[in-house]
Amino acid sequence: MRGHARPARAAASRHRASMGRSGTGPGHDVGPLRHFVLCLAAAGLSLPGSRVAAVIGQYYPRAGRHLRNAQQAKSAMASLWSVLLDGGLVQESVVTNTDGSGTISAFLTWPAGGKSELTGLFRSCVQELRACLDALVEESVEAFSVLQRTPRPERPRFFPVAGYQDGFRWLLAESCMDGALSSHVAMVEDCQPYQTSDGDELVDQLRQGLRYLVEWDAALASGASVTAWATPVDPQVHVVEPVVVARVEAEPPGALGLDGRVLARYQLRSHRSGCAVTAQAGTFVDLCLADGFVPSDAEDTFDRRVNLVIEAVVRFAAVFAWLSSQVPGSRRILAAEGPDQADAWIEAARSSQRWSAEELASLAASDIGLGQVMDTETLTLIVDTADGVYERVIPHASPLRAHPRRGTAAEMAVQDAAATWGLPDFVMAPSVERKGRGVREISDGLLVVGGRGVVVQIKAREGGLSTPERETAWVTKQITAAGKQIHGTVRRLTADGVEMVNGRGRSIRIDGPAIDWVGVAIIEHPNPPRGVAVPVLQGKTPVIALLRRDWEFLFNQLRSTYAVVEYLHRVDASVPLLGGEPERYYELAAADATAKPGLIDSVWVRRGAAQRSMPLLPAAPAGSDDEQAHAMVRIMLEDIATSPVGPEGREAWQCVLASVDSLPVGYRSELGRLLLNALAAVTGAEPGTTVWRMRTFGVGPDRDQLGFAVCSQLTTQTRSAFSGWLRLRHHARGETADITHLTSVGVLLTPRTDGRRDWDTTVIALTGDPELTDEELRSFTALFPADEATDTRS
Repeated sequence: MRGHARPARAAASRHRASMGRSGTGPGHDVGPLRHFVLCLAAAGLSLPGSRVAAVIGQYYPRAGRHLRNAQQAKSAMASLWSVLLDGGLVQESVVTNTDGSGTISAFLTWPAGGKSELTGLFRSCVQELRACLDALVEESVEAFSVLQRTPRPERPRFFPVAGYQDGFRWLLAESCMDGALSSHVAMVEDCQPYQTSDGDELVDQLRQGLRYLVEWDAALASGASVTAWATPVDPQVHVVEPVVVARVEAEPPGALGLDGRVLARYQLRSHRSGCAVTAQAGTFVDLCLADGFVPSDAEDTFDRRVNLVIEAVVRFAAVFAWLSSQVPGSRRILAAEGPDQADAWIEAARSSQRWSAEELASLAASDIGLGQVMDTETLTLIVDTADGVYERVIPHASPLRAHPRRGTAAEMAVQDAAATWGLPDFVMAPSVERKGRGVREISDGLLVVGGRGVVVQIKAREGGLSTPERETAWVTKQITAAGKQIHGTVRRLTADGVEMVNGRGRSIRIDGPAIDWVGVAIIEHPNPPRGVAVPVLQGKTPVIALLRRDWEFLFNQLRSTYAVVEYLHRVDASVPLLGGEPERYYELAAADATAKPGLIDSVWVRRGAAQRSMPLLPAAPAGSDDEQAHAMVRIMLEDIATSPVGPEGREAWQCVLASVDSLPVGYRSELGRLLLNALAAVTGAEPGTTVWRMRTFGVGPDRDQLGFAVCSQLTTQTRSAFSGWLRLRHHARGETADITHLTSVGVLLTPRTDGRRDWDTTVIALTGDPELTDEELRSFTALFPADEATDTRS
């Protein structure tokens, strides 16, 4: 009997609940099936498997891990099956009756735990394949969440499969692909099992792969287990004359069980008791999931079906990656294994480090109230604040995406960190321009917020590591080289403007000569040497050297591109030793906490507005006091950023967005909570009434004034009233200052009840004289008196 380990299908169908609505997510619709087939070709599936795996891993690392796990489980399943066959799993028997009729049979003798182990491996393979498909959707939504607000984030995202069109549409309505690319949604719909074949063999295989996968998943959930499938091919019976084999007939294929199965029947002539009869079963024995397995022919084996399903999942992953690569702009940074935001800032007394009272007391007695502990995974700072002693955990830099070049992966991570914790609108991707007969790249990216910019240059350690001395020399050399490149980039930028693409995929004109520049040299090193002295860099443009870990620390700590750029312009130089940026930050934060408040616009002092002072650099990470409220401000910024603005208005809109992002970090949680509470309050307003909640932030005589309002309804009248309120507040500044070049920005939120989104966002910006008539001044003052329920913050 020939044993060929070939794995088969189980019947049943499971419909996962929920898939994204077609048209959600940024750009690039696929639409017709023909376009999808072109995507398959463009996805590079003719490339070697290792290259395809690398492409998948770059955009979908979790999906790639699930796919590898499934392939490993399949290999382990095949290996175990071969071992079981070699160990005598299948036993044969030949029985000849006195009338010359006989049977060739086989039965299974499972060793203890063998069947359950084999079933477990197959279950793991199926689960990992389903998890891979689900991860494609989950990671797509996460990656593009920096480009637009994710609708219904509380609902699960996964890859849906349905047996009929209405079921699929119902899944879409449940939001499971909301936030993925519309091209992803169209492609998934094209490949649903219920779709009618149009003769394309490749697409039919993808549909069949999904069908097998959900059938196996359902069968396993119902308790099905793997067994053996016998396919008789060429059974033979051997006798000695005068006995003659009259006929041998193979039985239909089927599952083998403990009770055995007849593989062939034969009839002998001239048979006598005691005549020698031997037989060969001539049967393939394959692994299968017997529940519902009906092969179409001898070549339709379980192993072939498993390979078809794995190949289908690989193709889905490759096309998802290819479609994602066609969308310009930033992505959400890959999640690192480490503390979440809540665990990164905790009272030292509650720390798992178990600091002693003596250690904490000595910290409070130190000059700067700062302690440091470095281990292999994290940097931990012990910070003495007015509210007590806290522990700030700073993990290593986030994982890099899979890419042949570590430098390219590092550039992506640096841009993604700024887009994830800041705003992608202010992150400019590297651009290439012609210079003579050649081309040159304008830095490794820029940050541009209002009138200030940062030139970024990244140096990544490729290849194997050497001695600490050589690694130190490499770091020093790269910082110097990066500084020279930064100075060259600044010379180019200050000579003329340049067109660049920001992290939202929009082309933006950068007015380089009008921007105040600093440079940042970022070192990407898998194990950065400690105690590296930062070389002094000559040139007009200040250059700050940072580890990539410290770049991510600044953005995660402040969660505002404006605040990070202000910080880099403030420090104006590197710390003496590379890697010391977190300590310098907390030294400056401690100085800010005891500094005298800055000047406030005198008009607010005269009107008796509430004045408050907060340090520019908070000790606690932004949002750690109220994550929901801080997220509210981020959502508002995203709403402003994604407002429909034509190419001719993008630069002006960038300035408006920069103004709102200039709101000091320390006020954001308070503002977010006020907006959330205000939306809840005005949503229940009685019919026929209009309810307002307002707050104005005046952050200094020369800074933009920011006004935030929530109104119970959005009508022509309330829009006009909101415009009048902002004009009135801007006019008030002109009573004591020249407002020719001063700006006021107002943001109005109005609740919605149609389910499409929670609220509408309206933005107005004013610069210069609002030119109020006497009548308008009297009308607006009566409608919005100075003692309204509005606090003016400083």
